[in-house]
Amino acid sequence: MKRRELTEMQQRVLLFLLDNEGAAFRDISDKTESNPNAIKKAIDELMELGLVYDKREESFPRRRLVFLTDYGKEVARRLKEIVEIIEESAKHPQKPSVEV
Repeated sequence: MKRRELTEMQQRVLLFLLDNEGAAFRDISDKTESNPNAIKKAIDELMELGLVYDKREESFPRRRLVFLTDYGKEVARRLKEIVEIIEESAKHPQKPSVEV
């Protein structure tokens, strides 16, 4: 099986969708302050990984909305936990221990 790592853009999309389920491409791009083409590429790749899916709105303006799959929700929650751990450790830096 081919090893896959999430790009920074893919991570941004997952974290955004965790709190904004069913967001339109433009909203994701605007709120994450990211290039729309980069967002589209990241979403397409996340779809291939089974982390997100899209659905067209039934009524006008028929935007393409993006949702997390159950698997995507689990990955996004874990990613959020990692980000929180890193942010917390940055508030309380520890001196590195060096053994000689």
